[in-house]
Amino acid sequence: MFDTKKIDSFFSGDKNLLDEKEQIFMSRRMKVVRFFKLFLPCLVALLLGLGIVLFDFDNSADTAVNLADEERLYFEKFRMKNTVFEITDRDGKFSVLKADVVEENTPGKKIYDLTNPDAQTLDKGKTITLTAKTGTYEQNKQELKLLTDVIANYDKQMEIKTNSGTYNFATEQGYGNEKVIGNGEKGNFEADRFTFDKKRGAITLIGNVYMKSGEAELRSPDKATLFTEGNKFISTQATLTKGKDVLKGDEVTAYFKDTKKFEIDKAFSKGHTELYSGGKKAFADNGAYNAANGQLKLIDNVKIIDNSGYVATAKNGLYDLGKKTFTLENDVRIVKGTNVITAPKAIYFETKDELRFYGGIKVQQESGIATADNGVYYIKKNQAELENNVVLTKDGNAVRGDKAISDFNTSQSRLIAKNGGRISGKLLESSFKSKKGK
Repeated sequence: MFDTKKIDSFFSGDKNLLDEKEQIFMSRRMKVVRFFKLFLPCLVALLLGLGIVLFDFDNSADTAVNLADEERLYFEKFRMKNTVFEITDRDGKFSVLKADVVEENTPGKKIYDLTNPDAQTLDKGKTITLTAKTGTYEQNKQELKLLTDVIANYDKQMEIKTNSGTYNFATEQGYGNEKVIGNGEKGNFEADRFTFDKKRGAITLIGNVYMKSGEAELRSPDKATLFTEGNKFISTQATLTKGKDVLKGDEVTAYFKDTKKFEIDKAFSKGHTELYSGGKKAFADNGAYNAANGQLKLIDNVKIIDNSGYVATAKNGLYDLGKKTFTLENDVRIVKGTNVITAPKAIYFETKDELRFYGGIKVQQESGIATADNGVYYIKKNQAELENNVVLTKDGNAVRGDKAISDFNTSQSRLIAKNGGRISGKLLESSFKSKKGK
């Protein structure tokens, strides 16, 4: 019933024992298996490709447009690292803008978002650097906007910090609308906002301006402009303070030795000028301060008001901050109540609290007039002492002596003879008759 030889040959692998028909059948079966092994993967790949094509040609028009826009934005916007822009200024010089990351903000608009921007430009041979955490550069306008921890460094002499700033390489102008703080080696300044003009070499601080240089402080509620080339600072409605001395002016121009130290060398006040020192208020049309000799000049229409009540006026004045002296010259006039002192020149000594007069002194009182070559007014005593060629005149009568004391409390003057000297005078006859009539 069973062909044992065939069975044995099947398990032993002896295919020669198969008959011819069976051998043909086995050969065909192997070909079919090999065909399906090759054909099936190809078929799967064909179906997948057909599915993708069918998906791309979806009947939904909206889906097709949206996918196209996203794809276009993806390929057109670019992002680069460690990028450098070279920008040509009007004078033909190059400014350089670097950034760790540059990413296009809007395709085709040439507007780029910057990470850690670092710009460098030149101002008359001096290097200005601008850095920040983030920023935007608009290439068509050549305009750089900086945000967060903005730092501007001027030739390694002055560092300015703020939170936002804009600089245009084409117009060479910049501005910032947030608080700005500047630091030099021995000075600093701050303001509510600022503008910068490279052509003029000018940084203008606007609103609540404050600047400190050593012992000197300058304040302005309005504005102040720093000219870097001339180390000059012009401030309007300014107040300059040094210790207890205060100078105010409609416009104060201060010159620095350099912008690194902000040490004031000279200062000029233009327009209404005020000086406050040692309990005195001084006013003039103009003023000038020299740090080298510590002197402050008051020019034209000088007026001094003292706490004791006297008022002094003169054409010009000179205040020495070191010696604490105030010199008045040309048409000097001191008024205390009904008492008036006039002289070509007077010097106030703050430590002694006295005024000394030179070149001829004249004291006018209700009791008469006293004149002499020199004199001194003791402010605390409220008395004037006159010496050398002293003459007292009243009602046409003239009396001469070595010394006269004019008491401003009583408005009376009296002559004194020194070292056995004599008092002489000339009395008018009318004065004797008036006395006899009494």
